[in-house]
Amino acid sequence: MASTGSPQFLAAAAKEAKLAVQHRKKVLAHVGAQAFSAEEHDKLEPEDWMHTTGRDNFTAAEVQVAKRCHGFHLELLRLDCTPAASHYELIHYDVPVLDPATHVVRLHGLVQQELHLTLEDVRARPSVTAPVLMACAGTGRTLQKKRLWAHVPWGPDSIGCSRWTGCSLTDVLKEAGPLPAGAQVVFTGADKGIEKGEVQYFQRSLSLEDAMRGHVLLCYQMNGQDLTPAHGAPLRIIVPGWYGMASVKWLTSIEVTDGGWWGQQMDAYSFKRTANDPEAVPLQQLPVRALMAPPGCPEFVSRTRVVAPGMERIQGRAWAGAVDLARVEFSSDNGRTWQPAVLGEKNGPFGWAPWHFDWQATEGTYVLCCRAFDVEGRSQESASDEAFNWGSFGSTQPQQVYVKVDKTIDSVGAHIDLTSEQKAAKVALQAEANLCQEYVDALYRAPGSQ
Repeated sequence: MASTGSPQFLAAAAKEAKLAVQHRKKVLAHVGAQAFSAEEHDKLEPEDWMHTTGRDNFTAAEVQVAKRCHGFHLELLRLDCTPAASHYELIHYDVPVLDPATHVVRLHGLVQQELHLTLEDVRARPSVTAPVLMACAGTGRTLQKKRLWAHVPWGPDSIGCSRWTGCSLTDVLKEAGPLPAGAQVVFTGADKGIEKGEVQYFQRSLSLEDAMRGHVLLCYQMNGQDLTPAHGAPLRIIVPGWYGMASVKWLTSIEVTDGGWWGQQMDAYSFKRTANDPEAVPLQQLPVRALMAPPGCPEFVSRTRVVAPGMERIQGRAWAGAVDLARVEFSSDNGRTWQPAVLGEKNGPFGWAPWHFDWQATEGTYVLCCRAFDVEGRSQESASDEAFNWGSFGSTQPQQVYVKVDKTIDSVGAHIDLTSEQKAAKVALQAEANLCQEYVDALYRAPGSQ
């Protein structure tokens, strides 16, 4: 088994770290808060019908895909490795049922030797096991007030950090021998459906250079177990340090082309100002982010957290793709003031790092937040209702966790009235709830944060 500390893997991570910084600069220059706003979008696309500014008007379509595409259980930020059942899933179409004994991945196109890879073939190759923090491109979609409703309504919870096992895609491509004209690698999954009126298989591409950098894996195991059907069995690729849409599941084809392929999933997963933005920036490497495991105990409906008075250790994880972390900060007053947290080591070049803060909780109501910074100076965005990109992608606005500190939580069978918090979920009942807008936002602007 090759090590994730091997020269090839570490060299790839170092290069990816530099590319991640360049990518973030491009994103912010195009759709960052200083470059573009929801108000400007209104002027460019006044007839747009695919975005909403409501906080309690999730459509039936959003609820449907949310049930199929579940998020991460944030309380498991206390674990170093995410169990498969708690890792986020995004399934565009249906889960293909493929027979591991007969399934074949065809590697073809501009190569010297076409390969037909069975699961047995891939398992026979030298393996690599790596912890990889994966985040969906739509992470934080509901943090964008003017959100795209024709997609999964993610809060900050579309993440997971599991240990993936597979062989090096670089080695497989070298064996096939890309021809001099080869410039792009197109990956096709077995999942078939319709988007924008077009019948298609899920497809994504990488440049040949990106595909052969040395970090991309052709995977067959997750946390030491064979892939489950929903996570791409029997074979998928994992692109460490990139948003999850690049890690194509249920892989059937790897095609080396001369470049220029731009399919639906390339166009859809781009940072845009409008639906047909000629200057779209394709989503690639991950930004920096921190999340906390919501403390205390939740109320079932509103997810209000109730904590007993006293010292409460707030725990979480932070990541920045291949870039190393510099610090994490914690706030108990909704970001008005910040204090340094204790930051641990990443669990791998593309993994995440633990952090904690010992908070002295006293009776009252609080909005807890956290934010991370990496060694390249990248930081999270500030909370904003004017932030906008067309796909509502990649928001890094700080997580908010609404907390009530009440000693009653220590008495099983005691009564704690959280009716106001429940009513605040519906705009029509917010006057009765009598919660300030700051508290309403903390509870419901980002489902999944608690």
